[in-house]
Amino acid sequence: METALDAAGPIGLLVLALIDATSMGTLVIPLILLVTGTGGAWRIAGRTLLYLAVIGVFYLLLGLALLAGLLPLIERIGPLLSSAPVMVAAALVGALLLWWSFRIDPAAIRKRGGDPEASARRWTERARRAAGRPRVLVGLALAAGVIEAASMIPYLAAMGLIAEMGMGLGQGAVILVLYCLVMVAPAAVACGVRGLLGAGADRLLDRVHDWAVKNATSAFSWAVGIIGVIILLNTLGPAIAALTGQASA
Repeated sequence: METALDAAGPIGLLVLALIDATSMGTLVIPLILLVTGTGGAWRIAGRTLLYLAVIGVFYLLLGLALLAGLLPLIERIGPLLSSAPVMVAAALVGALLLWWSFRIDPAAIRKRGGDPEASARRWTERARRAAGRPRVLVGLALAAGVIEAASMIPYLAAMGLIAEMGMGLGQGAVILVLYCLVMVAPAAVACGVRGLLGAGADRLLDRVHDWAVKNATSAFSWAVGIIGVIILLNTLGPAIAALTGQASA
């Protein structure tokens, strides 16, 4: 089943990777580690890079496991993906994702009396406690990866896109490595800035952290909505045709 993201190819994957690069685990927590860490600037940057390496490898292994299961599955049931029942189910998924994107928008959460930044503050506190303790940093990275993995819709969409490209596991693994590198690249650049500028980077990193906390939920809601719209654009027509009996005409 070809989608709009299929047509975009590498550009679609790059966009998804950049969205994933703004998540709590890949950007907000590293920024906290860079600001609250103790010791020399390069030592703080090195510890943060350790965190990024662990979470990057975690997502790489997760992606490889997903691809290893998706590639043979798509090869076996490929013709079924364009069948009427699958089109209807996919259209429903797209509609649900679009609806959910409005529910998780920060403004909607505030209207319901919630706090869209509550999760970010909890992770910030965990990161402050882990700063300067390499073993705890490894645990923090794994915990962030496990907890965030289930909600990383762009990452899961990227795995599906790679699987649909019709390449083997070897080529898919290479693309996945590049994807994960893009995911951690912004935070890695921040590590370089911290090492080069030392304490002089604190104000800049604080501002970037505040921006990331405020926009992480919004970026995620937009990503979910965009993916929902893309699924709907590619499945709504066939789904309507199937439900109205036009598919058999």
